[in-house]
Order: sequence, then C-alpha cells, then structure tokens
Amino acid sequence: MILKKLVVGSYIVNTYIFGSSNTKEVVIIDPGAEAEKIINTVDKMEVKPIAVLVTHGHGDHVGAAAVVSNYYDIPIMFHENSRRFNGSIINRGGLNEGDTINVGEYTLHILETPGHAPDSLCYYSKDPKEFNGEKIDGIIFTGDLIFCRGIGRSDFGGGNSNQLFSSIKNKIMYNPEITDNFLIFSGHSYSGDITSVGEERKQNPYREYFL
Repeated sequence: MILKKLVVGSYIVNTYIFGSSNTKEVVIIDPGAEAEKIINTVDKMEVKPIAVLVTHGHGDHVGAAAVVSNYYDIPIMFHENSRRFNGSIINRGGLNEGDTINVGEYTLHILETPGHAPDSLCYYSKDPKEFNGEKIDGIIFTGDLIFCRGIGRSDFGGGNSNQLFSSIKNKIMYNPEITDNFLIFSGHSYSGDITSVGEERKQNPYREYFL
C-alpha cells in the first residue's frame, strides 16, 4: 500500500496520496494548497495518479485541485451536489453514497457525511490489512468530519451540528462495514495524528453525542 501525507497551506490541511504498491496507481485526496509541492512529491514517488478526490468543497481542501487535475489530466471526484465544482470547467464527476473507486487492488467506498459541509464525503476501504507493521481492518479518510480527539466545526455556511453527529454515529461508529480497528486519516491534525475508530469511541470528548 502507498499512503503518504503532506501538510499544505496556512490552514494545515492533510493531503493524502493513496494507492497500490503493485500497480503504482494512486489518488490524491484533498489537494488543498501548494500545488507545486504536491506535484513534486507525486513525481518523485514515480506513481500514476488516476483521480483527485475531494472530501468537501471548502477552499482550504480544494485550493490546488484544479492545478493538480490539469497537470495530470485526471478527474476531480466530488459530491454530486457540490456547489464548488458543479457547473465549472473542472466538473469531471459527481459521487453519491454507495459509489466505489478502484485504485489498483484497493476499493474505496463512498459515504455521504454532511454536518461540517453539505457536500462532505468520507472514503473508506476494507482492503488494507496492515499499516506500519500493525494489523488493521481498514482505513477511512474523514476530511473534517472527525479528527483525533475532535470533530469538525458545524458553524460554517451549510453546517449542521445534528447532521454532524448523525453522520459520525450512523456512517462510522455504527456502520457494520467499519470496525474499531479502522484507522482514521482526517483532514487536519490539530490535536493529534492518526487515530482509530475504537480510540475515538473511547476517548473523543464529544463521544456522548455520537454514541
């Protein structure tokens, strides 16, 4: 598995390069800023980008999306109802819950997870079984839905705290496809880095609202 994190922009956004060590196919998740840094990193890795994936349309997460997409001539994948992209020249393909994206031997499943933003998506895969020498059941890229010991803000335009907690509860914590041994890769690392569903179930200070 290829899984590399870059921290970009003044809002300290996590951009992820995820894909297959076998086929070298990768997706670039949330290229928020510093397009040159992202492109240089991808080129040095000698991989084959196949898509840009967006967790939500806030500017700090998509600021470099168009440049990266155009450089590699790859689609930007986003929520079907995203106002950020629909009707623009970089509208390449909308996503809905239940859709999947194949990246080499890995399958990413799409979850619609509103609350931080109306167009928020999470991407999860049950295929990775090991990370840094530890056994896992899978991974999930959560954008700004849930962080290590934190949750996303819901006071931006289109945000809704009830939807946020419902998304965390129903789409992650009580999703039969997702176990406590899934690693969470979030859109920022304000209070910590990689965490797991199980750790957040036990230690997230907002857990009473989503359990």
